[in-house]
Amino acid sequence: MSQKKSAVQLTIRGFEPELLRRLELLAGKQGVSLNQAALRLMRIGAGLESAVQDFEIGPSLDKYAGVWNDQDYEEFTRATQEFELINPEMW
Repeated sequence: MSQKKSAVQLTIRGFEPELLRRLELLAGKQGVSLNQAALRLMRIGAGLESAVQDFEIGPSLDKYAGVWNDQDYEEFTRATQEFELINPEMW
């Protein structure tokens, strides 16, 4: 998406700590500055950009890869067995 850059500057005051923390988190996840993250959120809020247009899982699930042992697998399989059943009355 090509966007025309503007020299207009805007100062925003009154960031509560949680809003600032989440903005910093977003900027860190996307590898952009706080300014770029804030602009993206404003574009999304204004309906100029989709919040999910470039959604990707990326490495966010990497910490879970390969951490199950056999017991974890067996517990998961037992807990989800009922999802494998087909109810003939519904078909």
